[in-house]
Amino acid sequence: MAFLPRRSLVLPFISLVVGCTSSTPDPSAPTDSGTVDTGTTDAPVADECPAPTGPGTKHAGNAIKADETWTAAGSPHVVTFGQQVTAGATLTIEPCAVVRVQAGYKLVFENGGKLVANGTAQKPIRFVADDPAKPWGALSVFAPSTLKLAYTTLENGGDEPSSVYGAIDVRGDQLLAVQELLSVDHVTIKGSANYGVSLRAGAGFTKDSHDLVVTGSKKAPIRLLPRLASNLPTGSYAGNGEDWFAVETEAYGNVTLEDVTFHDRGVPYRVGSASTSGELRVGGDKAAVTLTLEPGVVLQFVKNEAAGLFVDPGTSAVPAVGSLVAIGTAAKPIVFTSAETTKVAGAWRGLVFGNLPNAKNRLEHVRIEFAGGPSRANSFHCDPSGGGAFSKDEDAAFAVFGQPTAAFLKDSEIADSASLGVNLAYSGDAVDFLPTNTFTRIATCKQSTPRSKTGACPSTVPCP
Repeated sequence: MAFLPRRSLVLPFISLVVGCTSSTPDPSAPTDSGTVDTGTTDAPVADECPAPTGPGTKHAGNAIKADETWTAAGSPHVVTFGQQVTAGATLTIEPCAVVRVQAGYKLVFENGGKLVANGTAQKPIRFVADDPAKPWGALSVFAPSTLKLAYTTLENGGDEPSSVYGAIDVRGDQLLAVQELLSVDHVTIKGSANYGVSLRAGAGFTKDSHDLVVTGSKKAPIRLLPRLASNLPTGSYAGNGEDWFAVETEAYGNVTLEDVTFHDRGVPYRVGSASTSGELRVGGDKAAVTLTLEPGVVLQFVKNEAAGLFVDPGTSAVPAVGSLVAIGTAAKPIVFTSAETTKVAGAWRGLVFGNLPNAKNRLEHVRIEFAGGPSRANSFHCDPSGGGAFSKDEDAAFAVFGQPTAAFLKDSEIADSASLGVNLAYSGDAVDFLPTNTFTRIATCKQSTPRSKTGACPSTVPCP
């Protein structure tokens, strides 16, 4: 077979157990002072919020079932146990309010519960650890609940034992198209003990999200599934323990339900991890979908036999409904590469296109490097040894398992392949990918020879 078997991992969801609700003044609550990073790359503005001077307000339980407002005057709001906002209730945080969360606890929004924390440039909102040495949990959201944050800073969240993956942890319905549950506008996440933001199942940012800053996280700034990438906000994602977007290839995470765009946000997308294979698939059997990569995007694939970008295999009779559009520029090429620190040829499989490649596929000014890993397939093209022999393997940086309508890879480079550069792994007419592309350090042939339409191979086979 031409394609690797699908292998994916679903990470467990862990339910929250919470106690009772109370909102009483806390005479022992510490005061808070200092300036706030409002998550913007704009010119800094003066923080007009006075430091809290009162006793503060203690929130010691859960089950907020009616609309509630945490005021600036009642700050600091000290969360001493898990808070659960549910039954369609809205928790509103006033501008200048400070929320201090004790170690490991989180604010959970479910069953339609909402958070609205709309600060301003002059009057930001802060969520901080009650003890800076002891991280708090997260803002944890389950669809159809939503978060709306503006000019808000979250510091020292993402406590790993709190059953979340980030300081903001959002989960949608994996069987539905992407649900826009998280809205950010000039938001900063600092010092998360885990990821900055974790998007699970069908949960995504809203289209109008912008100016998100994630820095100082122990792991990557954002953890997400491939199909959730389209609305990643503008902003800054540097200065973390892992300066890349962690793209997990779990079940229901592939590009199958809607078109997806990977934007250039200044850090690479790392596909796969220690627990997921790095097998990214585009297309399914229900709808035509396209994965679009913007100029400057870098995709790094983990070292794994399953790691690669697989564009819908289709069938022998039905054209693939998945397509890839990756149009870079000479100044900002799109790069497909290995995630390894020491990069070697064959670290990942490469780009693979299915039985009847979609005519929408278009790749220009891209670089494919350190691919050509094991395909676990053979006999699709003619072996260069000649004598009518079929191939012994289909390992290639760029493989096409059906005759395309045209050479859709142009003005690009394939480098450091452990085997073929371009593999024409089908029976039909040869479509020449050589003229406009560059091939560097290719272990075998730059381009293979397909079988004839009758499935035969000639006695002499070229190996350019």
